[in-house]
Amino acid sequence: MEKYAMSTITHEAEVQRQHPRYRLPMRCLHGGVAVSVVDLSVGGVGLRTGSFSVRPCEIVDLVLVFPFNGYELTLPVRAEVRYVNNDHGRIGMRFVDVSPRQHNLLRFILDAYLSGEVVEAGDVLDVVSRRNEGKTREVPQRPAPQGLLANAAHYGRSIAGYGLVVGLTLLLAGFIGTGVFQKMYIIPAQSALITTDLVTVPAPSSGQVTFISSGGEVQAGEPLLTIQGPQGSSSIVIDSPCDCVIQARYSRASSFVREGAPILVLREKGSTPYITASIPQSDILRFYRGARAVIEYADGTLVKDVKIEALPAFSDEDASAGRFLVKLAPGRELDDSAIGQPVSVMFDTFSGSAIGAVTGKVQAGMNWAGDHIASLFSKAESGSEEAMKQPQEPDDKRIADLR
Repeated sequence: MEKYAMSTITHEAEVQRQHPRYRLPMRCLHGGVAVSVVDLSVGGVGLRTGSFSVRPCEIVDLVLVFPFNGYELTLPVRAEVRYVNNDHGRIGMRFVDVSPRQHNLLRFILDAYLSGEVVEAGDVLDVVSRRNEGKTREVPQRPAPQGLLANAAHYGRSIAGYGLVVGLTLLLAGFIGTGVFQKMYIIPAQSALITTDLVTVPAPSSGQVTFISSGGEVQAGEPLLTIQGPQGSSSIVIDSPCDCVIQARYSRASSFVREGAPILVLREKGSTPYITASIPQSDILRFYRGARAVIEYADGTLVKDVKIEALPAFSDEDASAGRFLVKLAPGRELDDSAIGQPVSVMFDTFSGSAIGAVTGKVQAGMNWAGDHIASLFSKAESGSEEAMKQPQEPDDKRIADLR
């Protein structure tokens, strides 16, 4: 008896409906013949008895028909007969071999029915308004600030935000513009140093240096050095060609030198230091159209608008070296000890370009207009001062003149 009770409970759990069933405006076909539908669920369908003859555990092929606006959606399925209840006029059937796509479609239709998107009008199922994508949720608006301080803080944050965006935009535009300007109009010197007019004294022949001037300065005609020829031959004496300062020594007494090797470097006393800068050969024409130089010295001093000396003619030697030497005025006082020091030189060719010429003319016109307006104001002020300086007639004299 206990075994029979347990079997009955298990049987009732298997027969119990596991999915809720709903009555929908739909049709069902079996072998092309319409079958009356009682209800539908995701797991099965209920049919009216008497429509066709079936037995429990039998598997049949059905076609579910869902009418939409203007068309019908058909879904072929296979179902197993679970029971036939003639007292209630119902045949319970369970879907078998259901694909994921068929299951999703059934779930879609039933969810639409439950959510209220199923509209029943003339036995027509309308779920066209349903979409698969999620609905966006409206974000509630922030309450308007109340009070003077709240409004000031609100507008202050807005202004600060817009100001930050504008500032970053201007910074980016300035960075890009600076890069374009430097690419088009700025030419850095390949090398530059402080120099002056120097004279190099080479060895006239190979031999031993027996005498070399040890002082810092020499007079014109004064002996500079003496070289003893090889194998006791006669000595060669070289005199100073000018009143010069010995800038550098490359040899000393008792040392052996070869013919043509530099021994001394002389600088004329009256000479002034200047700067030579080497520029690429491809940028020569830009210099001839006009350029300005900016020099930065080793001590950090920056000199702008440096005067460029007359450009020399381009020689074959410069062409073979691939460079062009430009002579610049130093723009500041330089000591003799600064000769030979490197400097940084940048050339600005904007003034020689077409845009620079137009800009210069506009600036000159604005300067002329400003000077003209200032002169008019100065004349008006001087006229008012002269009028104030004129003597005023007494009131009794004015009355007498009127009489």
